[in-house]
Amino acid sequence: MYVSVISVLVLLSFAAPLAAFTLQQYLSSVANNHPEILAIDATTGQYGADIQYADGAYDAKLEHNSFSRVAGYYDGLQASQKYLKPLEAYNAEVFTEYRISDGDFPVYEQEYATLSGGEASMGVKLSLLQGRETDKNRTAMASARLKYKKWGQESKLAQSEFYYSAILAYLDWVEAVSYFNKIEQLVTVSINRQEGIKKRVAEGDVAEIELLEFETRLLERQSSLLSAERKVQANMQKLRYYMHNDHSAKVQATQPKSAAEITWPASFNAAVQTRRVASHPALAAKALEMQDLKQKMRLAEVALLPKLDIEAKVARDIGSGPTSLQDTEAKIGLYFSVPFDRTQAKAKKSRTQYEIYALESKTNALRQSIDAKLQERLVNLSYAKRLHDMQAKQVVLSRKLFEQEQRQFEFGSSDFFMLNNREADAFQAELKALTTRINVFREELAILKINAVLDHPFIQQTLRANAG
Repeated sequence: MYVSVISVLVLLSFAAPLAAFTLQQYLSSVANNHPEILAIDATTGQYGADIQYADGAYDAKLEHNSFSRVAGYYDGLQASQKYLKPLEAYNAEVFTEYRISDGDFPVYEQEYATLSGGEASMGVKLSLLQGRETDKNRTAMASARLKYKKWGQESKLAQSEFYYSAILAYLDWVEAVSYFNKIEQLVTVSINRQEGIKKRVAEGDVAEIELLEFETRLLERQSSLLSAERKVQANMQKLRYYMHNDHSAKVQATQPKSAAEITWPASFNAAVQTRRVASHPALAAKALEMQDLKQKMRLAEVALLPKLDIEAKVARDIGSGPTSLQDTEAKIGLYFSVPFDRTQAKAKKSRTQYEIYALESKTNALRQSIDAKLQERLVNLSYAKRLHDMQAKQVVLSRKLFEQEQRQFEFGSSDFFMLNNREADAFQAELKALTTRINVFREELAILKINAVLDHPFIQQTLRANAG
């Protein structure tokens, strides 16, 4: 009963010819708005918003200020509006102001007095020492842009990790289904052979113990078939994660190409042969991080300088009033400040210098690590190909031995024990050949991951090339 149930399940699952679900079709579904890819895109938007925020330090603004005495001996009132626009060069700020007053002011507030039509003025502020070459706002703008570019490199790494895992899941599925199909063939042949053995036992041609031996081997193969089916189902679940939308139903209705038939797209083969350690996204991200630290070092060095600012202003009153307010007025002001010890500025510079040293060491270590991992995988790939070639030869030899043993059995010069052993050896050789071929693809995929070429644009370009 158990044998018949397994047979029916196998035939129902895989008897009908199914369209091959190719790697290109799979990647097309994976690349279609997967949540992990969307999360990476959203993070890119966050860094873009940081640039906008940093640029906002140079937004123009309008200030209004007014007061009125509502009680007391003096009745003066004043109102002013000021437009200010910060500029990047020289940490400058240009401004224009209009103010008007009315009534009487005490002596210590005479600066509020204007003619009847008010006073219009314009001016500029500049930094001549500290803040001239750079300042916190300019450093923040440069840092935001560098972090945006750095994330662009880091996102390539994240995308490459994602597509590596997705393609690896496909390879695991191909291996599991191919493994299942091989065991299915062996079980089907064994079930068919069982009837012939029973007939020969009934006729007295072979001993009943050989039937028991055969049924024991058949049960082992059926158990292997069940385990293989479990692996197929487990790998289907992995594919459903990466095929997050309704296209995941394709997995149930299709089979992949067999392990012997799958091939990489041309762009994958070309990328495997390319060595790109120098332009690796991880190293590019470190280089951008270094630029950011150098910006901070520049700011720390500028902070050691004295602060010397200048302000120039021209003002003109309009209307009637005191003679002292009727001429055009020009002012130049200076502000100077220098701390004696500058301990904090020195500490910031020292800390930034150590951060640069640490990053240089980390970058060198990362470069060596990438190169070592790449060389290791290249060696593994070479051995994987050689092992696959040897295993393919083993398949041919094992198949020939089995066929010869089968002919001897038919002529009565062999027994079921030797026939089963030869058949099992041939079967194991085919399974090992299947695994070694998939391992070649795994090693090549690992090289693509180390080189971080499996980013979203690369996948999309590959899909477009294969569609064309």
